[in-house]
Amino acid sequence: MKKKMIALAIASMASGAALAQSNVQVYGVVDAGVAAIKADGKQTAFKIESGMLRTSRLGFKGTEDLGNGLKALFALEYRLNVDANQGIGGVYTTDAAGVQGSTSGMARQQLLGLSGSFGTVAVGRMNTTGFDWAVKYTVLGASIFDVTGNNAMAAGSRINALGDIRLSNTVAYKSPTWAGLHFDVNYARPIEQAASGDGHVNVWLLGAYYDRGPLSLGVVYDRFKGSGTASLALGSLAFARGAGLPAPATTIAYDDLDMKSLNIGGAYNFGFAKLKVTYQNDKFNTLASNKVWGVGSEIPVTAKGTVHVVYSKSSVNTLANADSSGFSVAYTHNLSKRTIAYAGYSQQSNDSAGTAGIWAASPTAGGNVNVLAAGLTHMF
Repeated sequence: MKKKMIALAIASMASGAALAQSNVQVYGVVDAGVAAIKADGKQTAFKIESGMLRTSRLGFKGTEDLGNGLKALFALEYRLNVDANQGIGGVYTTDAAGVQGSTSGMARQQLLGLSGSFGTVAVGRMNTTGFDWAVKYTVLGASIFDVTGNNAMAAGSRINALGDIRLSNTVAYKSPTWAGLHFDVNYARPIEQAASGDGHVNVWLLGAYYDRGPLSLGVVYDRFKGSGTASLALGSLAFARGAGLPAPATTIAYDDLDMKSLNIGGAYNFGFAKLKVTYQNDKFNTLASNKVWGVGSEIPVTAKGTVHVVYSKSSVNTLANADSSGFSVAYTHNLSKRTIAYAGYSQQSNDSAGTAGIWAASPTAGGNVNVLAAGLTHMF
């Protein structure tokens, strides 16, 4: 019996030594609440929603020390819809009768990489530097109150915190930080004609960020370029559904597909408030450029409470009278380090031909969308 106990103790020590060389973390967000959504021309919808402030998710990430300053890293992250009968990674679908269902799992991130004094290199599916930029400089970014993201999507921009600007088949590099400055480079081939091999898409994103004291600046250039004689339907490209862009059913040769986007953001923390501004310029093929800007502030009002205000406007040149604007006011209250209560109001407005909405709620042309929402976020 004593020998068995000694053997078990030795095995336990060996296991502990092995585990000490690596670090694996289970993390996630559970977010749910209620919302009243009114789009002009449609009835008011009262909904229980998941992920209104932060997307509900479950993730696993970790590192292993390889020695000499080199580490292996991985991340596996999946969406959760806590208000529906869906498994990990489920996404919403709605049939012709309005019945809600789900599709197969959707990964937010699945990546593997190495980090060291040279920076970090990763491959797989991941957040792009464009997504990081949008979350960093957009007040209420990626939430139901993200009017800047609403306007960006309506203008056909790929770079916003609401759109799916994660990329599959991606190689990413993040540089070390020198005096507050670092660079990101992303390259992806997310679309390819496997059958014929005569069409694919190259995506480049270049990001530069400067963070020093209360000041933060960031710029991202995005190029989405097709190559090949095969054709694809524009409906398969979420960003190509903006006002005045070709209809989703339109097919286009890969060689004729070219989208460029310049995104500039800044933030300054005054102590009593943090100011954030964004400017975006997007050009699809030979069409005129569409522009979106946003300005907002995060204002601490108590030790645990913050007021968030944001205003955004688009200038759509691909379609006459399709400009849109929106504003949001929200309050977040930290119930603990990991639990946040929130409530807010958003309004999205359109010129006579505009149909910018909030989440899946779109008005008739020239209409408004109003949202009143409240909920709870828990992080673990």
